[in-house]
Amino acid sequence: MRRPKLTFGALILALFPLGTSEAQTGATYITTSDVDATENAAAARLAESNRTISDIMIRHVDVGDEQLGVAVVQRTKRERGGPLRGIAHVKLDEIYYVLSGEGTMVTGGPITETSLSEGSMLGPMRSGLTRGGTSQQMGPGDIAIIPKGVPHPWSEITSDTISYLVFRTDPDKVMDLK
Repeated sequence: MRRPKLTFGALILALFPLGTSEAQTGATYITTSDVDATENAAAARLAESNRTISDIMIRHVDVGDEQLGVAVVQRTKRERGGPLRGIAHVKLDEIYYVLSGEGTMVTGGPITETSLSEGSMLGPMRSGLTRGGTSQQMGPGDIAIIPKGVPHPWSEITSDTISYLVFRTDPDKVMDLK
């Protein structure tokens, strides 16, 4: 499948304008080969461990007042129906850019039977059953902006896998740098 053309530097600068910073004095570059290698590692992780999701950080840098991160996430096929479990990040905003595959993302709506977890990859996160919300078909080149606190599960993934870049803002610096 042909990947939509995107100048990653232009997207990153448009979404995360860089100011002056003691921590970061120059740009951080992520090449297509960096993305491809991470996407391949995500696919290998899915295949070897029978997982349904792989989230691998490419870079997470300190830019002064906050940190910014870019990861590749891959998810396996999901049939429509059944209970829908979602997550809501407590301290991170996310932007998804679909590289390949197709599915339906649901954002918003109530989240019940929640549990709170915390890790160095995504900071504090609520997870639980979701109902309602807004469904949106997503495919290559599509972008979703997901504010912190908004539940966001995939109700269906129609391709064998869906692969997307996730750009994360980290104003409270809860994630480990890479």
